[in-house]
Amino acid sequence: MSIQTAIVELMTILASSSIERELEQEFGISLSLSERPDKTLTLSKIVVPKEKRNQNIGSKVMERICSYADTHGITIFLSPSSDFGGSKARLGEFYKRFGFMPNKGKHKDFRHQETMVRQPLTKWRADVY
Repeated sequence: MSIQTAIVELMTILASSSIERELEQEFGISLSLSERPDKTLTLSKIVVPKEKRNQNIGSKVMERICSYADTHGITIFLSPSSDFGGSKARLGEFYKRFGFMPNKGKHKDFRHQETMVRQPLTKWRADVY
């Protein structure tokens, strides 16, 4: 690995860990984001404490994550899971509101095995939504 590649990977890790910490502190949530140098980000966990639910915190966090990804041209991957107390079907519908699609068929992105994917919005596409 070249020094330049190593620096790019380190900067990518620092950027994603920075937004992760910022959102955790601002909203009092538990979040797990992993950004890779290939312009992909995996959302592995977002947990809103029970006492903070039904306050649109999850939506606000997703808006910020999507905005970050759009600004930096990053594709987001995730797999809805009931591991942290949510319904997979309900979570799937929640993520679709932010532009996520099933990661299969014509939308399949083979860089990840996560079940949902969201491509970054360009300025033009962002205006349409």
